[in-house]
Amino acid sequence: MKRSPALKALSIDHHHGLVLAHKAKKAAAQELSGNELQAIWMELQEHADAVLAAHFEIEESYIAAAFAAFGDPHLIQLADRLTAEHAALRQLLSPDTPRNAANLKQLGELLQQHIRFEERELFEAAQTALDEDTLQAIATACDARHN
Repeated sequence: MKRSPALKALSIDHHHGLVLAHKAKKAAAQELSGNELQAIWMELQEHADAVLAAHFEIEESYIAAAFAAFGDPHLIQLADRLTAEHAALRQLLSPDTPRNAANLKQLGELLQQHIRFEERELFEAAQTALDEDTLQAIATACDARHN
């Protein structure tokens, strides 16, 4: 299915996220010095602060909330997975999580898996289930975060 224009900004975020996920997994597999490893962590944290926080908020506020309100078990399952994976990603990016290779690998793998889920399942369902007003609200929220 062709991507709705309302979701394109989120899909562009996903492209950048996949690049970072690949970079994280590759860095975790190499024997990097502490400074090199920390530089990757810093790049991921900057991306989380600049992009992911607003991205997650939009998906949770508009897509997950709408799916939960529909009462459809499949849509509720998708919303639950979305919020659970966002929580796991937030935890991996929290200051309490050790900035080591094992956690970097876990973060890279989860981020890649999560993005694939959103593109292949969540967004496909959103394009079908959400009305035009909700889709437009998503597009407006995406535009607002860049201004």
